[in-house]
Amino acid sequence: MIPAHTHYRVKFDHQWRAMCCPGCEAVCQTIIDIGLVDFYRKRTAFSSKGELIPDELENISQSSVSSTTSDKENHQDHDLILEGISCSACIWLLEHHLRQLPGIITFKVNHVTRRAHIKSQPSLVQLEQILQAIQEIGYHAYPYDPGKQYLKLQQERKDFLSRLGVAAFCGMQVMMITLGIYVADANEIAPRFLNLLIWASAFLTLPVVFFSAVPFFRSAWRDIKNHSPGMDVPVALGVGLAFIASLYHSILQQGETYYESVCMFVIFLLLARYIEFLTRWHSISSSERITQATTVTAKRINSDGQIEIVPAKFLQIGDNIQINPGAVIPTDSIVNSGSSYVDESILTGENKPIQKQIGSTLLGGSHNLESGLVASVSCISENSTLSTISRMVERAQAEKPSWVTLADRYASWFVIAVIILTGLSALHGWWVADPNWFSTALSVLVVTCPCALSLATPTAYTATMSRLFKQGIVVTNGHALERLATVNHVIFDKTGTLTDGAMSISNCHLYTHTDQQFAFDIAATLESHSDHPIAQAFSQNKSRAMLQAQSVEHKPGQGISGQINGSTYYLGSKQLMSDILEQDTEYKPSTMTRIFLANESQLIAHFDINDSIRDGAKPVISWLNKRVQHISLLSGDQHAAVAWLAKQVGINDYTAEASPSEKLNIIEQLQQKGDSVAMIGDGINDAPVLAKANVSISVSNASQLARASSDILLLGHDMNGLKQIFILAKQTKRIIVQNMSWALVYNIGALPMALTGNIEPWQAALGMSISSLVVVLNSFRIHADHTAQAYINQAIKTRQVSNG
Repeated sequence: MIPAHTHYRVKFDHQWRAMCCPGCEAVCQTIIDIGLVDFYRKRTAFSSKGELIPDELENISQSSVSSTTSDKENHQDHDLILEGISCSACIWLLEHHLRQLPGIITFKVNHVTRRAHIKSQPSLVQLEQILQAIQEIGYHAYPYDPGKQYLKLQQERKDFLSRLGVAAFCGMQVMMITLGIYVADANEIAPRFLNLLIWASAFLTLPVVFFSAVPFFRSAWRDIKNHSPGMDVPVALGVGLAFIASLYHSILQQGETYYESVCMFVIFLLLARYIEFLTRWHSISSSERITQATTVTAKRINSDGQIEIVPAKFLQIGDNIQINPGAVIPTDSIVNSGSSYVDESILTGENKPIQKQIGSTLLGGSHNLESGLVASVSCISENSTLSTISRMVERAQAEKPSWVTLADRYASWFVIAVIILTGLSALHGWWVADPNWFSTALSVLVVTCPCALSLATPTAYTATMSRLFKQGIVVTNGHALERLATVNHVIFDKTGTLTDGAMSISNCHLYTHTDQQFAFDIAATLESHSDHPIAQAFSQNKSRAMLQAQSVEHKPGQGISGQINGSTYYLGSKQLMSDILEQDTEYKPSTMTRIFLANESQLIAHFDINDSIRDGAKPVISWLNKRVQHISLLSGDQHAAVAWLAKQVGINDYTAEASPSEKLNIIEQLQQKGDSVAMIGDGINDAPVLAKANVSISVSNASQLARASSDILLLGHDMNGLKQIFILAKQTKRIIVQNMSWALVYNIGALPMALTGNIEPWQAALGMSISSLVVVLNSFRIHADHTAQAYINQAIKTRQVSNG
């Protein structure tokens, strides 16, 4: 359908044809201008239904296609895949250039997936203009599509392997020839044979320079044109100058040739870039699993019992859906009938199937494995757990840690310094008539090439994000890992964090002659308006009377109130009762969480809520006690319950009956003392506290993720994943420090030797290439350690099964 109020058209077959946008108008006119008019006639005459359209989507009208335009905010959102990025300087250039376009609200490039998210004003800039602006500075972009991205990654991998294969094959021949020349004495090879060997080396180096090294030259030329020199500029200069000088000396039949240095440099740099690409691919494969897990359609059960296939994004809360065995669950829902096992590994990292029965929560994107289910939609598609995690992952990857930002800031200046230093070295050697001035300058250029520095941080960060995600841990803030590495004080919440949050009522005590069931009905009616874990305990006790609550008011950290049958009731903590009744509430202390019910004049009842300790809580706290200076428990529950739990899990420092404002003050006081605080909670009623902490970690269950105000999400139920977060944060920092130290020590240590002529160009090429390779491999072991451990765990399980 042609959008209204557009005036794009092309004259074809003596008739003006309407076009939807300037891009289509330009393409159509180009086809006509070059004499390919028959394309449109034949396309219309012989077109057939595309086989790529699923059968279940045939009956969906065109009006069902949603627009990316938000009328309310008057902007468009676009996701693009970018090609041609080789280092952090490329990302800086793209963001700096595109943000200068009128109408661009935000433009962020994900340094892991090479995806760009654009928010623009359609009245000022169109997508065609954005794509053109990207192309003008030497990059290519196309609309994001998971399938196309995978094909592009496959193509990039093949391109890497072909260039690396050609470089390795030709390079080995050149090195064998060069080795023979070096080993032989000056008089052992006749001049004409020596000249033949040199020209053979030149011929074999041609494919390396004009095929394998082309990406370096292309990237360097683009950076020079854009006045933003990146890491490939010194690489291209080193390869190009060495090859040209070698050809010149080959023609003169005198002087040094550097064919083996060229080949060696290209081989090892390509190898380092390929391993960096594999690290990035692993990360993309992990994060993009979320996008690829979403299903396009759903089977909705209509009021007459008929099953209708509809787009999953059109499902509404309360719709009943049928989920067949082997099908993907389209969105978050609650089981109405049936029983089956569901695979939630894509969300939680837990490979063990989970049994789902009537009343169980199903997560969108998980797989139904065994039997058919009928479920009621509890969340629309865009707000589902899967969509929420996807947005959080994208946000975290788009945010650059200070490690990466620091590299971006100094990348261009470092490259310029390298080129200036090389030029000064060449000028000095030529001025003092040093016969090896060119060889010395070339060694300086190659040995100071900052490739290792450019790869030191991104590779480590990418590998860590990938490993965490595979273990069911989502980093939602790009700065969280580096902050976590400096944390010295860990604070835990109680309910839903150190405990399961699967509440049950173990006792009800009445203070009046009120019927016990009536007390349950009042409490359940009030808690039906709350999402706190305690509300789950009352939801299990079905109300006898259908009561309605009005003027419901939430009191953060204390409880809830509302009017029922004309009377106001309060349900909450001891402090809330004291404030309402203006008198202290006395009761026998309990190790359980105690919730009070009262009206405006008197206490009615109290309920003791039982909650078991979360799996893995004790060993994780025992492990943290040995590695973190301070561990505290901060809760709004009664003192007796908090003290009992603290003793059980091994926490000596605890605070009970703390309101949200008091929790906030405690964290502020700790930070003023210089502590770096990590807050671990469930995201319920603690959003300000989580936001105030240096790092916030949520261990809530999946249904609470949409309201989690945290930097890191632990999706699995077992708290042992918390240990992995701290381990990998420390390991990532340690590896980045190792990478940066190695790169700087190598560059600084080798530079004086190169300046004094003690390093040959081939030695500089070998050293610099190996330096980059060491950095990449050191980062890659973050992912390799996890892969090796996974194989070990699987082997142990297999052996246990076979022995069982």
